[in-house]
Amino acid sequence: MSMRRIGVSADELLKSLDEETLAKVLAELNKDGKSGIMTKEEIRSALDGIGKQSIKTVVKRQDQFQAPARDCDPEIEIDHKRDVTGKSRTTGTMDDFVKHFQNRFRRVTGLFPFQTAGYTQSTMEELQKDSMAGQKASVHAMVHDKIVTKSGNIMIIGEDLTGFGRIIISKTNEKTFDRAANIIKDDILCFSGQMKNKFLIVDEFDFPDIQRRESIRMSERDLAIAYISDMHFGSKKFMGDAFNRFVRWLNGEERIEGQSNELAGKVKYVVVAGDMADGIGIYPNQEKDLEIKDIYQQYRMFDDFVSSIPEYIEVIAIPGNHDAVRRGEPMPAVAQDLITSDCHRLGNPSFCTLEGISHLIYHGTSFDSMIASVPKLSYREPQKVMMELLKRRHLSPLYGTNPIVPEPIDYMVIDTEPEIFHTGHVHMNGIGKYRGALLLNSGTFQDLTDFQVKQGHVPTPGQVYVYETKLGKINRVDFI
Repeated sequence: MSMRRIGVSADELLKSLDEETLAKVLAELNKDGKSGIMTKEEIRSALDGIGKQSIKTVVKRQDQFQAPARDCDPEIEIDHKRDVTGKSRTTGTMDDFVKHFQNRFRRVTGLFPFQTAGYTQSTMEELQKDSMAGQKASVHAMVHDKIVTKSGNIMIIGEDLTGFGRIIISKTNEKTFDRAANIIKDDILCFSGQMKNKFLIVDEFDFPDIQRRESIRMSERDLAIAYISDMHFGSKKFMGDAFNRFVRWLNGEERIEGQSNELAGKVKYVVVAGDMADGIGIYPNQEKDLEIKDIYQQYRMFDDFVSSIPEYIEVIAIPGNHDAVRRGEPMPAVAQDLITSDCHRLGNPSFCTLEGISHLIYHGTSFDSMIASVPKLSYREPQKVMMELLKRRHLSPLYGTNPIVPEPIDYMVIDTEPEIFHTGHVHMNGIGKYRGALLLNSGTFQDLTDFQVKQGHVPTPGQVYVYETKLGKINRVDFI
């Protein structure tokens, strides 16, 4: 089988070049007067000079490799209604922001599964009426501000489509008060309590939350889905050896300790949760960290990956904050002139169904603001951040830190409850269950960066989650 490899030594790099490219490289080196032993850096520089990065290696799959996924047609349903690709309607005006947040408010409040028994459903405007004094009321409100009063109580300035109001969570209501530590600005909550002096004194409050499910449905076919993200093609820290092991494993060419080739042969889908490329100009002085400084060549490495794996495997890919799309979320799919390979290019976020199992795929850029705002969240346990997003039924609830694009429809609302929620971004593997949903945060194929050292991050590179759809079993395959 002919395939491409990503990340090679100097000798392998020279051998990998086709005759035409090799001749151009030698001409480029001779032009600069170079002679003797050639380093990988000199070869790379010559490749940059001729605008090429062609890394090819011919390999053969082991004859005994059995791949039941080869004989199965893909079963993919993509929910294009929840993908912003090709649907952007914003002009960036104040009116766009108003419509955006009104859409968010209406849709999220519609997700609350119940009306609190014994309380009259009200609005902020109604709560300000004198006739409400002493009444038990329930109101849906977006948190405009959260203040600790001089007496130690929590005051929420709440807002709905009718106006503002003041909501008090008393420290004497210990259970509710402790839960209120997790309330952040822009949360949309249901507050229930008693009116006093035009304040709503809270008895309890609820997040919209997802419903509990018994289990994830299992497919009739014995197949598997591999979940990856954050390859960062083009970075000097890209871990080519580990990634090549992953590619060889999918092709049945490499055995991984503790894993049989049977699992590799089941893989029918690879889901990529963003940051395929390392990008250009993502942060100050990024060029010093780049092995490849051409965005087209970075995505050529992704195309090489897609062409390197068995043709029966379907690749579903969304962008992340390092990819060549707009910075604000929601993000459209990476353009076809950048990714030319045969894969499913979707926006960030995206909803799809694989083998009858519903998926929510999101890169995870909002993790940074959530970890900074919600107590006890950390980069070491990304699955707990995912739980908080599902609880809020929104992928980026806090406005002002993670850039958003004010589309008339808020594509970040989680109005379809996923069975599998897949994210990336923080370079840390995380797995969990929340109300029956499987949470998977895939790690990375990028080594520790200087930025991560400063932030105290501890990435888990080269570890891939693989889910068996008939058995309902999750495996972690280590390619380091």
